[in-house]
Amino acid sequence: MDDPRLTEERLPGNRDVWRIAAPLILSNVSVPLLGMVDTGVTGHLESPIYLGAVAIGSIIFGFLYTGMNFLRMGTTGIAAQCFGANDNDGLRVVLGQALIVALLIGLCLISLQTPIGTLAVQLIGAESDVESFALQYFSIRVWSAPGTLGNFVIIGWFIGLQNARVPLLLFLTINITNIVLDLLFVLVFGMKVDGVALASVIAEYTGLLVGLGFAAHALRNRAGHWPFAQLFNVRAYAAFFSINAHLLIRTMALVFTFAFVTAQGARFGGVVLAANAILMNLQNLTAFALDGTHLPAIGTRTTCRALTALAPLPARKPDAPVIPAGAPEPSQLVTTASR
Repeated sequence: MDDPRLTEERLPGNRDVWRIAAPLILSNVSVPLLGMVDTGVTGHLESPIYLGAVAIGSIIFGFLYTGMNFLRMGTTGIAAQCFGANDNDGLRVVLGQALIVALLIGLCLISLQTPIGTLAVQLIGAESDVESFALQYFSIRVWSAPGTLGNFVIIGWFIGLQNARVPLLLFLTINITNIVLDLLFVLVFGMKVDGVALASVIAEYTGLLVGLGFAAHALRNRAGHWPFAQLFNVRAYAAFFSINAHLLIRTMALVFTFAFVTAQGARFGGVVLAANAILMNLQNLTAFALDGTHLPAIGTRTTCRALTALAPLPARKPDAPVIPAGAPEPSQLVTTASR
Protein backbone atom coordinates (compact mmCIF):
# COMPACT_ATOMS: atom_id res chain seq x y z
CA MET A 1 0.00 0.00 0.00
CA ASP A 2 1.28 3.47 -0.85
CA ASP A 3 2.65 5.62 1.95
CA PRO A 4 -0.14 8.08 2.84
CA ARG A 5 2.34 10.77 3.85
CA LEU A 6 2.15 13.82 1.64
CA THR A 7 4.94 15.21 -0.51
CA GLU A 8 5.45 18.45 -2.35
CA GLU A 9 4.48 16.62 -5.55
CA ARG A 10 1.28 15.26 -4.01
CA LEU A 11 -0.59 17.77 -1.89
CA PRO A 12 -3.94 16.96 -0.19
CA GLY A 13 -6.75 16.24 -2.64
CA ASN A 14 -10.34 15.04 -2.50
CA ARG A 15 -9.25 11.41 -2.28
CA ASP A 16 -7.02 12.17 0.72
CA VAL A 17 -9.86 13.95 2.49
CA TRP A 18 -12.47 11.27 1.85
CA ARG A 19 -10.08 8.45 2.67
CA ILE A 20 -10.06 9.73 6.24
CA ALA A 21 -13.43 11.45 6.40
CA ALA A 22 -15.67 8.65 5.08
CA PRO A 23 -15.00 6.16 7.92
CA LEU A 24 -15.22 9.01 10.44
CA ILE A 25 -18.59 10.07 9.04
CA LEU A 26 -19.93 6.54 9.46
CA SER A 27 -18.58 6.30 13.00
CA ASN A 28 -19.89 9.79 13.71
CA VAL A 29 -23.46 8.79 12.85
CA SER A 30 -23.14 5.69 15.03
CA VAL A 31 -22.60 7.80 18.16
CA PRO A 32 -26.22 9.00 18.67
CA LEU A 33 -27.49 5.52 17.80
CA LEU A 34 -25.88 4.32 21.04
CA GLY A 35 -28.00 6.72 23.07
CA MET A 36 -31.09 5.87 21.05
CA VAL A 37 -30.67 2.18 21.90
CA ASP A 38 -30.43 3.02 25.62
CA THR A 39 -33.50 5.21 25.23
CA GLY A 40 -35.42 2.54 23.33
CA VAL A 41 -34.60 -0.22 25.82
CA THR A 42 -35.45 1.81 28.93
CA GLY A 43 -38.52 3.24 27.18
CA HIS A 44 -40.04 -0.26 27.12
CA LEU A 45 -39.87 -0.52 30.91
CA GLU A 46 -42.98 -0.01 32.98
CA SER A 47 -42.21 3.53 34.15
CA PRO A 48 -40.83 6.68 32.47
CA ILE A 49 -38.72 7.18 35.59
CA TYR A 50 -36.08 4.81 34.22
CA LEU A 51 -35.89 6.67 30.94
CA GLY A 52 -35.55 9.98 32.78
CA ALA A 53 -32.81 8.56 35.00
CA VAL A 54 -30.82 7.36 31.99
CA ALA A 55 -31.32 10.77 30.34
CA ILE A 56 -29.91 12.57 33.38
CA GLY A 57 -27.02 10.14 33.67
CA SER A 58 -26.22 10.51 29.98
CA ILE A 59 -26.20 14.30 30.28
CA ILE A 60 -23.80 14.12 33.23
CA PHE A 61 -21.39 11.84 31.37
CA GLY A 62 -21.82 13.85 28.20
CA PHE A 63 -20.73 16.93 30.14
CA LEU A 64 -17.75 15.12 31.66
CA TYR A 65 -16.57 13.14 28.64
CA THR A 66 -17.19 15.75 25.97
CA GLY A 67 -15.16 18.20 28.01
CA MET A 68 -12.31 15.70 27.87
CA ASN A 69 -12.50 15.46 24.07
CA PHE A 70 -9.19 17.33 23.92
CA LEU A 71 -7.61 13.95 24.54
CA ARG A 72 -8.67 12.97 21.04
CA MET A 73 -8.20 16.32 19.29
CA GLY A 74 -4.81 17.07 20.83
CA THR A 75 -3.51 13.57 20.22
CA THR A 76 -4.55 13.78 16.56
CA GLY A 77 -2.55 16.94 15.84
CA ILE A 78 0.61 15.90 17.67
CA ALA A 79 0.56 12.34 16.31
CA ALA A 80 0.06 13.64 12.76
CA GLN A 81 3.13 15.85 13.07
CA CYS A 82 5.21 12.92 14.36
CA PHE A 83 3.86 10.71 11.58
CA GLY A 84 4.70 13.27 8.92
CA ALA A 85 8.24 13.61 10.31
CA ASN A 86 8.61 9.79 10.46
CA ASP A 87 9.29 10.13 14.20
CA ASN A 88 8.37 6.67 15.48
CA ASP A 89 9.68 7.40 18.99
CA GLY A 90 7.53 10.53 19.04
CA LEU A 91 4.47 8.47 18.15
CA ARG A 92 5.16 6.26 21.15
CA VAL A 93 5.61 9.26 23.43
CA VAL A 94 2.36 10.86 22.26
CA LEU A 95 0.39 7.66 22.76
CA GLY A 96 1.95 6.92 26.13
CA GLN A 97 1.54 10.42 27.54
CA ALA A 98 -2.07 10.72 26.39
CA LEU A 99 -2.98 7.31 27.85
CA ILE A 100 -1.40 8.29 31.18
CA VAL A 101 -3.41 11.52 31.23
CA ALA A 102 -6.58 9.58 30.38
CA LEU A 103 -5.91 7.07 33.16
CA LEU A 104 -5.28 9.77 35.76
CA ILE A 105 -8.41 11.72 34.82
CA GLY A 106 -10.48 8.53 34.83
CA LEU A 107 -9.21 7.56 38.29
CA CYS A 108 -10.00 11.06 39.57
CA LEU A 109 -13.58 10.77 38.31
CA ILE A 110 -13.96 7.38 40.00
CA SER A 111 -12.54 8.62 43.31
CA LEU A 112 -14.77 11.72 43.26
CA GLN A 113 -17.89 9.96 41.99
CA THR A 114 -19.98 10.61 45.11
CA PRO A 115 -19.64 14.42 45.25
CA ILE A 116 -19.77 14.76 41.45
CA GLY A 117 -22.89 12.62 41.08
CA THR A 118 -24.71 14.18 44.01
CA LEU A 119 -23.94 17.74 42.93
CA ALA A 120 -24.86 17.10 39.29
CA VAL A 121 -28.20 15.49 40.14
CA GLN A 122 -29.08 18.28 42.57
CA LEU A 123 -28.28 20.95 39.98
CA ILE A 124 -30.56 19.27 37.46
CA GLY A 125 -33.32 19.13 40.06
CA ALA A 126 -35.32 16.04 39.06
CA GLU A 127 -37.92 14.22 41.14
CA SER A 128 -36.65 12.11 44.03
CA ASP A 129 -37.37 8.77 42.33
CA VAL A 130 -35.60 9.86 39.17
CA GLU A 131 -32.64 11.17 41.17
CA SER A 132 -32.29 7.83 42.96
CA PHE A 133 -32.09 5.82 39.74
CA ALA A 134 -29.89 8.47 38.09
CA LEU A 135 -27.35 8.13 40.92
CA GLN A 136 -27.49 4.36 40.56
CA TYR A 137 -26.78 4.69 36.84
CA PHE A 138 -23.96 7.16 37.48
CA SER A 139 -22.30 5.08 40.21
CA ILE A 140 -22.01 2.12 37.85
CA ARG A 141 -21.13 3.79 34.57
CA VAL A 142 -18.46 6.02 36.12
CA TRP A 143 -16.22 2.96 36.32
CA SER A 144 -15.95 3.13 32.54
CA ALA A 145 -14.14 6.49 32.72
CA PRO A 146 -10.57 5.18 32.15
CA GLY A 147 -11.78 3.02 29.27
CA THR A 148 -13.79 5.80 27.63
CA LEU A 149 -10.97 8.33 27.84
CA GLY A 150 -8.47 5.73 26.70
CA ASN A 151 -10.61 5.16 23.61
CA PHE A 152 -10.52 8.92 22.95
CA VAL A 153 -6.72 8.73 22.90
CA ILE A 154 -6.48 5.69 20.64
CA ILE A 155 -9.00 7.10 18.17
CA GLY A 156 -7.15 10.41 17.99
CA TRP A 157 -3.81 8.67 17.63
CA PHE A 158 -4.93 6.57 14.67
CA ILE A 159 -6.54 9.58 12.98
CA GLY A 160 -3.17 11.31 13.28
CA LEU A 161 -1.69 8.33 11.44
CA GLN A 162 -4.29 8.91 8.68
CA ASN A 163 -5.93 5.61 9.61
CA ALA A 164 -9.66 6.15 10.03
CA ARG A 165 -10.62 2.51 9.66
CA VAL A 166 -9.47 1.55 13.15
CA PRO A 167 -11.56 4.32 14.80
CA LEU A 168 -14.56 3.08 12.81
CA LEU A 169 -13.94 -0.48 14.01
CA LEU A 170 -13.66 0.75 17.59
CA PHE A 171 -16.94 2.66 17.35
CA LEU A 172 -18.66 -0.37 15.87
CA THR A 173 -17.19 -2.66 18.55
CA ILE A 174 -18.36 -0.39 21.36
CA ASN A 175 -21.81 0.21 19.90
CA ILE A 176 -22.57 -3.38 18.92
CA THR A 177 -21.36 -4.68 22.29
CA ASN A 178 -23.48 -2.11 24.10
CA ILE A 179 -26.57 -2.91 22.03
CA VAL A 180 -26.29 -6.67 22.60
CA LEU A 181 -25.65 -6.29 26.33
CA ASP A 182 -28.47 -3.75 26.72
CA LEU A 183 -30.95 -6.19 25.25
CA LEU A 184 -29.50 -9.08 27.26
CA PHE A 185 -29.36 -7.37 30.66
CA VAL A 186 -32.67 -5.49 30.46
CA LEU A 187 -34.98 -7.63 28.35
CA VAL A 188 -33.62 -11.08 29.30
CA PHE A 189 -32.18 -10.71 32.81
CA GLY A 190 -34.80 -8.17 33.94
CA MET A 191 -32.33 -5.49 35.03
CA LYS A 192 -33.23 -1.80 34.96
CA VAL A 193 -30.91 1.22 34.67
CA ASP A 194 -28.17 -0.80 36.32
CA GLY A 195 -28.17 -3.13 33.31
CA VAL A 196 -27.92 -0.23 30.87
CA ALA A 197 -25.00 1.26 32.81
CA LEU A 198 -23.21 -2.08 33.14
CA ALA A 199 -23.55 -2.66 29.39
CA SER A 200 -21.84 0.68 28.72
CA VAL A 201 -18.96 -0.16 31.08
CA ILE A 202 -18.27 -3.53 29.46
CA ALA A 203 -18.59 -2.04 25.96
CA GLU A 204 -16.06 0.72 26.64
CA TYR A 205 -13.41 -1.64 28.00
CA THR A 206 -14.02 -4.07 25.15
CA GLY A 207 -13.33 -1.24 22.72
CA LEU A 208 -10.21 -0.25 24.68
CA LEU A 209 -8.77 -3.77 24.50
CA VAL A 210 -9.40 -3.90 20.76
CA GLY A 211 -7.83 -0.45 20.31
CA LEU A 212 -4.72 -1.34 22.30
CA GLY A 213 -4.32 -4.45 20.18
CA PHE A 214 -4.43 -2.39 16.98
CA ALA A 215 -1.99 0.15 18.47
CA ALA A 216 0.46 -2.58 19.48
CA HIS A 217 0.29 -4.04 15.98
CA ALA A 218 0.89 -0.62 14.40
CA LEU A 219 3.93 0.04 16.58
CA ARG A 220 5.45 -3.36 15.87
CA ASN A 221 5.66 -2.31 12.24
CA ARG A 222 7.50 0.91 13.18
CA ALA A 223 11.09 0.65 14.35
CA GLY A 224 11.82 2.55 17.53
CA HIS A 225 11.77 2.32 21.29
CA TRP A 226 9.79 3.72 24.19
CA PRO A 227 11.59 6.77 25.69
CA PHE A 228 10.08 6.23 29.13
CA ALA A 229 11.83 9.28 30.59
CA GLN A 230 9.71 11.56 28.40
CA LEU A 231 6.51 9.93 29.62
CA PHE A 232 7.13 11.57 32.99
CA ASN A 233 8.24 14.96 31.69
CA VAL A 234 5.90 17.44 33.39
CA ARG A 235 6.69 20.24 30.93
CA ALA A 236 5.63 18.04 28.02
CA TYR A 237 2.24 17.52 29.65
CA ALA A 238 1.87 21.27 30.16
CA ALA A 239 2.36 21.80 26.44
CA PHE A 240 -0.18 19.08 25.70
CA PHE A 241 -2.86 20.82 27.74
CA SER A 242 -2.06 24.33 26.49
CA ILE A 243 -2.78 23.25 22.91
CA ASN A 244 -6.38 22.39 23.77
CA ALA A 245 -7.40 24.97 26.38
CA HIS A 246 -9.71 26.91 24.05
CA LEU A 247 -11.24 23.71 22.71
CA LEU A 248 -12.10 22.63 26.24
CA ILE A 249 -13.88 25.90 27.02
CA ARG A 250 -15.83 25.88 23.75
CA THR A 251 -16.91 22.27 24.18
CA MET A 252 -18.05 22.75 27.78
CA ALA A 253 -20.14 25.75 26.74
CA LEU A 254 -21.84 23.70 24.03
CA VAL A 255 -22.60 20.78 26.34
CA PHE A 256 -23.96 23.18 28.96
CA THR A 257 -26.68 24.21 26.51
CA PHE A 258 -27.97 20.65 26.18
CA ALA A 259 -27.63 20.07 29.93
CA PHE A 260 -29.77 23.16 30.54
CA VAL A 261 -32.58 21.75 28.36
CA THR A 262 -32.56 18.48 30.32
CA ALA A 263 -32.46 20.30 33.64
CA GLN A 264 -35.48 22.44 32.76
CA GLY A 265 -37.41 19.40 31.57
CA ALA A 266 -36.63 17.57 34.82
CA ARG A 267 -38.39 20.31 36.77
CA PHE A 268 -41.67 19.50 34.99
CA GLY A 269 -41.68 15.86 36.06
CA GLY A 270 -40.56 12.45 34.87
CA VAL A 271 -42.87 12.29 31.83
CA VAL A 272 -41.60 15.58 30.38
CA LEU A 273 -38.03 14.56 31.15
CA ALA A 274 -38.51 11.26 29.32
CA ALA A 275 -40.11 13.00 26.32
CA ASN A 276 -37.22 15.47 26.16
CA ALA A 277 -34.78 12.56 26.25
CA ILE A 278 -36.37 11.09 23.12
CA LEU A 279 -36.39 14.46 21.36
CA MET A 280 -32.76 15.11 22.27
CA ASN A 281 -31.74 11.73 20.83
CA LEU A 282 -33.56 12.52 17.58
CA GLN A 283 -31.89 15.94 17.49
CA ASN A 284 -28.49 14.35 18.04
CA LEU A 285 -29.09 11.87 15.25
CA THR A 286 -30.03 14.68 12.87
CA ALA A 287 -27.05 16.80 13.90
CA PHE A 288 -24.55 13.99 13.50
CA ALA A 289 -26.09 12.98 10.17
CA LEU A 290 -25.76 16.55 8.88
CA ASP A 291 -22.20 16.64 10.16
CA GLY A 292 -21.55 13.56 8.08
CA THR A 293 -23.31 14.96 5.00
CA HIS A 294 -21.63 18.36 4.82
CA LEU A 295 -17.88 18.79 4.63
CA PRO A 296 -17.57 21.25 7.54
CA ALA A 297 -18.23 18.28 9.79
CA ILE A 298 -16.44 16.65 12.65
CA GLY A 299 -15.01 13.99 10.37
CA THR A 300 -13.68 16.47 7.82
CA ARG A 301 -12.52 18.91 10.47
CA THR A 302 -10.43 16.17 12.01
CA THR A 303 -9.27 15.14 8.53
CA CYS A 304 -8.06 18.66 7.77
CA ARG A 305 -6.22 18.67 11.08
CA ALA A 306 -4.38 15.47 10.15
CA LEU A 307 -3.65 16.52 6.57
CA THR A 308 -2.52 20.01 7.57
CA ALA A 309 0.01 18.58 9.98
CA LEU A 310 1.39 16.32 7.26
CA ALA A 311 1.49 18.81 4.39
CA PRO A 312 5.06 19.88 3.55
CA LEU A 313 6.01 23.53 3.69
CA PRO A 314 7.09 24.74 0.23
CA ALA A 315 10.32 26.64 -0.19
CA ARG A 316 9.97 30.42 -0.21
CA LYS A 317 10.15 31.96 -3.66
CA PRO A 318 12.75 34.72 -4.24
CA ASP A 319 10.07 37.33 -4.81
CA ALA A 320 7.93 36.24 -1.86
CA PRO A 321 7.43 38.79 0.95
CA VAL A 322 9.64 38.39 3.97
CA ILE A 323 7.82 37.33 7.13
CA PRO A 324 8.18 40.13 9.69
CA ALA A 325 9.90 39.56 12.96
CA GLY A 326 7.58 38.31 15.68
CA ALA A 327 5.21 36.60 13.24
CA PRO A 328 4.18 33.04 14.19
CA GLU A 329 6.28 30.21 12.89
CA PRO A 330 4.65 27.66 10.55
CA SER A 331 4.63 25.11 13.34
CA GLN A 332 2.66 27.57 15.47
CA LEU A 333 0.12 27.94 12.67
CA VAL A 334 -0.28 24.17 12.49
CA THR A 335 -0.75 24.04 16.25
CA THR A 336 -3.38 26.77 16.05
CA ALA A 337 -5.18 24.89 13.30
CA SER A 338 -5.32 21.79 15.47
CA ARG A 339 -7.31 23.50 18.19
